[in-house]
Amino acid sequence: MLTDTDIHELIAIVGAENVSTRGPDLEAHSVDESCIDPHLPEVVVWPSSTEEVAAILRYANARRIPVSPWSGGSSLEGNPVPVQGGILLAMYRMNRVLEVREDDLQVVVQPGIIYDDLNKELRHLGMFFPPAPGSADVATIGGMVANNSSGMRAVKYGVTQDYVLKVTLVLADGRVVALGHNAKKSTSGYDLVGLIVGSEGTLGVVTEITLRLLGLPEQVGVAVAVFDELGQAADAIYECVRFGLDVSAIELLDAATVHVTNVQQGLSLRVTPTLFAEFHGSPTVVEEGLEFLREVCEDHGCADFQVATNPEERERLWTARAEAHDSMKLSHPGCAMISGDVCVPISQFGKMIAFAAGASERFGLQIYAFGHAGDGNLHTEIIVHREDADEMERGTRAGQEIVNYALGLGGTIAGEHGVGYLKRQFMRQEHGAAVELMRGIKALFDPNGIMNPGKVLPEGTRVPPEGTRVLPEGTPALPSEE
Repeated sequence: MLTDTDIHELIAIVGAENVSTRGPDLEAHSVDESCIDPHLPEVVVWPSSTEEVAAILRYANARRIPVSPWSGGSSLEGNPVPVQGGILLAMYRMNRVLEVREDDLQVVVQPGIIYDDLNKELRHLGMFFPPAPGSADVATIGGMVANNSSGMRAVKYGVTQDYVLKVTLVLADGRVVALGHNAKKSTSGYDLVGLIVGSEGTLGVVTEITLRLLGLPEQVGVAVAVFDELGQAADAIYECVRFGLDVSAIELLDAATVHVTNVQQGLSLRVTPTLFAEFHGSPTVVEEGLEFLREVCEDHGCADFQVATNPEERERLWTARAEAHDSMKLSHPGCAMISGDVCVPISQFGKMIAFAAGASERFGLQIYAFGHAGDGNLHTEIIVHREDADEMERGTRAGQEIVNYALGLGGTIAGEHGVGYLKRQFMRQEHGAAVELMRGIKALFDPNGIMNPGKVLPEGTRVPPEGTRVLPEGTPALPSEE
């Protein structure tokens, strides 16, 4: 419990205008985009510099006050929610571009800058930061670093970690360290930048980030292919990946997702499993890629194949796909959405999406299945009424079943949304004894456990035997290989 003295000390660091205990401010930072119940912080603090962050953490560490860093609040696993109260460290006012190094294709930014805003500033210089999260209009670079976010273009361009060269990190005790370098590669020492990217604010607070950039593509091409069956689409995607098709994004939507996208985005796509693909490169590369994709899709029973020929149509189609999550929310007002995010080997993606789609009938719930098919990343949205206890229980079990099925296929519990609060229950299933190594790393960086407590690591220290998968009762068995 924070005292009046604590509040006064925080005011002394950042000023009264940057400290709030007002109910609306606490409530606004009590929940993210996940289905987690609200958890109120005791105070919201808006720092404006690395020095202020260091002073806040130094004080909080001495007093053993929990600190939860918050960037944009668009997380889907409860990642920034202050489940143990304490200080909510709102980083989104630190939102400046500090330096652009055109000759080296690099940019130095503060963590609060929004992804789309950054790329707007870079566009006139002919550069961009490629990872494209679905929430690009609200996702901050700091949040992307915390979760090692990616998105639709990960199949070509990779994930956030592939572009982070250097960070300024404030440790739990207030020490400030610079990690990484401006060189494109290095074999010097442990990869501490890689450790921090994806740590979800549990090891410290990132206040400056140096990113590697790429040049804007000369041309963009978009194609839409519709299929009668999910299996046909999944097989076509596997064939494209297996033969090394240089596609920048390849997305698969089930029929239910296409339907809500049509309704909310004003499209008239055929309501059937649909593949969206995007190509970047020279006109020749784009044209050849689109033609190869057409041949593969037609070989696998594609019912229709269309190429978007003008920038406006390309943007309209791709925006509709990017806003699929919002389309679902608008189609189910008053409902909660239990979001899922698993990733499996590309050869298993067809099984994974079929299993997720089948869960809708097994549990009697509306479940949307869609994802970044080119890298085996599947998203699910389970629609439930929060006030209906039975429906919430079925929705929770459906989500658990999908996660466990992904693990059984050799996949992971989180492709890009991170672990946060909601997925930590699965960490031992995926990582076994390695969880205790992670716990040891956490203790080195944050011995008093103040940094974003209750996230990533599961409670307790029990480790199941190596290779054990703990499946909920009634989980269907994995299919046998033919």
